Amino acid sequence: MWSYFKFEIKQFFTNKKNLAIYFLLAFATLFYAFKIAPTYNPIESVDYDEIEARYLTRQEFLDHMEGSDLNGVHPSVIYAIGIFKEINPIDKKRLDALDEGDLKQYADLTRDWYYFTNSFTYRNEAFFSYNSKYFIENNKYAEDDAFYAYLEQAVRYDAYSKADYELSLDIFEQRTALQTFERLLKGLLPIILIVCVLLLSIDIVKKDQRHPSILKGFPISDWKKLLVKMFVALLGSVALFAPLLIGFFIIGLHSGFGNFNLPSPMYAAQLDWHIEGQFEMMTLGTFIVQSLTLLFTWFIVIISVVLLCSILFRSEMVNFAVGLLLIFGENFYASRYVGYFWDVQNYPTSYIQVGQIISKRRSFYYMNNNLDFTLGLQLLFGLAGVVILLMIVIALNKRYKLMK
Repeated sequence: MWSYFKFEIKQFFTNKKNLAIYFLLAFATLFYAFKIAPTYNPIESVDYDEIEARYLTRQEFLDHMEGSDLNGVHPSVIYAIGIFKEINPIDKKRLDALDEGDLKQYADLTRDWYYFTNSFTYRNEAFFSYNSKYFIENNKYAEDDAFYAYLEQAVRYDAYSKADYELSLDIFEQRTALQTFERLLKGLLPIILIVCVLLLSIDIVKKDQRHPSILKGFPISDWKKLLVKMFVALLGSVALFAPLLIGFFIIGLHSGFGNFNLPSPMYAAQLDWHIEGQFEMMTLGTFIVQSLTLLFTWFIVIISVVLLCSILFRSEMVNFAVGLLLIFGENFYASRYVGYFWDVQNYPTSYIQVGQIISKRRSFYYMNNNLDFTLGLQLLFGLAGVVILLMIVIALNKRYKLMK
């Protein structure tokens, strides 16, 4: 068994196709770390000039209306005066806090700013509006997305205001290495890694045809060989994180590494957002651990499906097609708020966006509160278990011998 394991390891990590995948991932990581990460421009940023411009414009209006006879003026003017008198002192204190470098005070005030402005901006943009960046590409749900973002920011800043670690503008704008990893896990990174796993394992059985005489010399059964192949492919999948670590250190040296106690809010629809915010607090460390756990489970699913297809069909193209169908299967039914009508939480493919599952952003997208980390693990492990069991049973059938 040990000799066969060493043979498979050597074959896996000297495979030119696999080496090309690692190289391309390393190149993409370096490009992101040097070119994309430094130019990251979050919608919700700490922009002193923007805060000051808003404050001065409103203050000029208030000064102009001060002492004026308000009898007969339009009700909206009265409303604006009342709102501006509430929000301008907060913005003034935010500016003062930035001038003094008191980031905890800024965080405390900004939390209140997000809660307050969100309460009268959502579905009512008479005097306040969300950032125009939310409304790109004719997004008809832009206002809902902005509403979500404001509540998330409010909870983040609440955690910052109570922090026992050093704060920075890079932390506020989620530019640190750990926060960048958090953002990527909520984006395309999980799918990219899972596709890489598919490509790494796609020929793990088919390649044996190149060494028939050598493989016949290993006195172990086919099902044991398949399990060794699965373990080797899993090790190769874990190796995908090596180039990512290089990018992590580059970003960390430029913008700081952050720490695992930073906030990572989790959507919680059962809460009253007017009082608590529609989010529960999770640490960044917990978010990353749960995301990687779900991601690693996906690696097991993909590899086991590839192995099963390999002994059934013996075609790399079939392996590739089935793997892609599993990875992108969610796209066949993904639609805003479809979870209100369909039980999408029961489909393993609904858990492909691992970061959005952990943060429950996917729950907000689907309007389905049952999409859950634990349920996702159960479904994916169940699927992997069934596939592995089928693989072993079929491998025991002489009709499907690996080497004929």
